[in-house]
Amino acid sequence: MPKYIIIGLVVVIGSFVIMNYWGKLKDSTKNKIIASIFGFIAIGFIILISLLIL
Repeated sequence: MPKYIIIGLVVVIGSFVIMNYWGKLKDSTKNKIIASIFGFIAIGFIILISLLIL
């Protein structure tokens, strides 16, 4: 039970920190962060599909 409280606090505090610093970042840095997030999603999707096929 306490681990769920800790996970919830980390998510909330992390989102506030990201919202605070997002406006201060350069446009190129924002684009790199967004591209890396979509890259991780794509890699995860490919791994998931390959595990389902095999």
